[in-house]
Amino acid sequence: MNVTDWDNDEILRLLMAKGHIKQKDLLNMLKESVLQDIPQSTFSCKIRRNGLKFTEIQQICKVLGYKINIEPSEKA
Repeated sequence: MNVTDWDNDEILRLLMAKGHIKQKDLLNMLKESVLQDIPQSTFSCKIRRNGLKFTEIQQICKVLGYKINIEPSEKA
């Protein structure tokens, strides 16, 4: 699936919907895997502002069992 032009909110909604998981549950999973407690309000604000770092997206994908592939576009 090509999500190149999607923002953080759209990507996370897709991942959480496919995994039938709520944001609070995702935060608990991240807390267990990265041993870092992120307040839900801070996490929500980062998503809304499109402020998640790529490393944070990588951690989320890893925790939810997804991988990120980078492929050349058809134009390349």
